[in-house]
Amino acid sequence: MSEEETLTGSPTLRVMPVVFFNLLVYVVIGLPNAVIGAQFVHQTLGFPTAVAGMTITLQYLGTFLTRLVAGQLVDHQGPKKILRYGLIACTISGLLMCLAAAIPGLMGMNSATRYVALGVALLSRLFIGWAESWTATSVTTWNIRRVGPKHTSVAISWNGVTSYGGIALGVIIGKFLGSFMPAISLMPVGFAATAMGIFGSALLCFYTGVKPLPAKGEPMSFFKALRKVLPYGAALAAGSFGFGTVNGYLSIYYSANNWGNVGVAFSTFAIVFVLVRILFSSQIDKRGGVPVAYVSLVTEAVAMACFCLIHSSTGGLIGAALTGAGFSLLFPAMGTMAVQTDGPEFGGILIAAYSVFTDLTIAIVGPLMGAIQGSLGWSTMFAIVGILCASGIFFSSILSRIPGCGIQKTT
Repeated sequence: MSEEETLTGSPTLRVMPVVFFNLLVYVVIGLPNAVIGAQFVHQTLGFPTAVAGMTITLQYLGTFLTRLVAGQLVDHQGPKKILRYGLIACTISGLLMCLAAAIPGLMGMNSATRYVALGVALLSRLFIGWAESWTATSVTTWNIRRVGPKHTSVAISWNGVTSYGGIALGVIIGKFLGSFMPAISLMPVGFAATAMGIFGSALLCFYTGVKPLPAKGEPMSFFKALRKVLPYGAALAAGSFGFGTVNGYLSIYYSANNWGNVGVAFSTFAIVFVLVRILFSSQIDKRGGVPVAYVSLVTEAVAMACFCLIHSSTGGLIGAALTGAGFSLLFPAMGTMAVQTDGPEFGGILIAAYSVFTDLTIAIVGPLMGAIQGSLGWSTMFAIVGILCASGIFFSSILSRIPGCGIQKTT
C-alpha cells in the first residue's frame, strides 16, 4: 500500500495536497472567461454575440466527450497518470489561446484570418474541457482513496469548493491581465494558462500516486456505470437546471429589467455556495446523501419561486443565494451514493458517469430555457425550472427501484 493510502489525520487536510491541482485547472478555466468571448471573438474578430457565447459553452462539449473515457482510464491506469494528461491538455489550451491572439497580428486582419483565429480559439476551449474532465475525475478518485470510503463526501465536497472558487479567482485574474493589452487581451491570459499548466505538471512529479485497485470480474462499461448511478444522476440533472439557469440567465434577467448590481447577485451565489459546502457537508455523512439531496432540490425550487414571486433585484438576490445554497450540497450528496453502487475499484468510472448528468444538463439549459423565456416570459421560465428541480425527488425515488439502478439491497 502506498504512502498516499496510509495517511492518517483530518480527512480535510488529507485531500488538500491533491485537490490543489483541481484548483489550478479551474483557475485556468476561469482565466479566459472574461476576455475570450466578449473581447476577443466579438470585439477583436468581429463575430456576433451568439458566436461569442458559443465560444464559452463549447468547453462543456469537450468536457462531455472526454468524460466518457476518463473514469475507465483512471480505474485502469491510476489517477496520477490521467491527471498528468489533464494538465498537459490545460497547457495546450493556453498555447492555443496565445496562438489565436497572435494570428491577427501575424497574418493581418481579413476574412480568412478571422475564421482561422476563431477556429484556434474554439480548439482551445475543447482542450480546456478535456483538462477539466480528466483533472476533476482523477483528483476526486485519488482523494477518495486517500480518505477512504467513509469520507467520500469530503473528497467530493472540496472538489466543488476549488472548482467554483478557482473559476471566480481565474475570472478576476483574467480581467486584470486583459486590461493591460485590450487589443490582444487573450495573449497574456494564454501565457498565464500555459505557465500554470507547466507548473502543475512539474509539481505532480513530486507526488506518489496510488496504484489501480484490482478489478473483480470484467471491466465496467460506461453505459453500465450510467445505469448504476441513474437515480442519483437524475437528481443531479434536476438540480443542474436551477444552477444552469441562474448561471446562464441571471445577468440577462437583470439587464432586461434595468436592474444594477448583478455582480453582487453572482458574488452572493458563489459565497453562499462555498460556505454551505464547507459548513454543512458533514451532514451528508450524518444524515445520508439522499435526504440531504432532497432538501437541496427543495431549496432550489424555492429559489425559483422567489424569482417568480418577488419581481425585483431583491428577489433576484434571494433567488441567487438560495440557488447557491441548494446546489452546493447536491453534487456531493448524490455523488457519495453514486460511488457506493459498486466496488472502490470502479470509483473513477462511477464518478465520471455521475458527472455526465450535470455536463449534459448545463449544455442544454441555454437553448432550452432561452426558447421558453422568449415564448412565455421570465416568470414561466423560472416556474418550469422550479418544477424540474422538485421533480428530481420523484424521478430519483422511482429509478432507485429499478433492478440494476442505484445501491442494490442485499437479501
